Amino acid sequence: MDSYNSKLLHYLSTGFDQPMLDRIAELAGDLTPISEMAALLDLNEDMLRLAINDKSSPVRRVYLKAKAETAHKLRKQEIELAEVGSPLAVQLTSAYLRDMQTDEDL
Repeated sequence: MDSYNSKLLHYLSTGFDQPMLDRIAELAGDLTPISEMAALLDLNEDMLRLAINDKSSPVRRVYLKAKAETAHKLRKQEIELAEVGSPLAVQLTSAYLRDMQTDEDL
């Protein structure tokens, strides 16, 4: 990575204050697409994408954590529905189990 890109990534990973990180987490938890998130936050979409893709970025951390928390809640609801006999929920939970097993093998 060249010096310019390295400096840009450093800025992106440190240039977001806590209120902005909190808002990114809120929108990610609501499963807002990045393009819409950038528009709502009045941010450059490419810059937001770079920050989310930077593995050392606090933006990535809050984005992925909020998204994972919502996914977890949705899976829990599907499991509850499967337990009471919803055929679609049974199918979805089976897919979640396969996804989990695949992820373990990576």
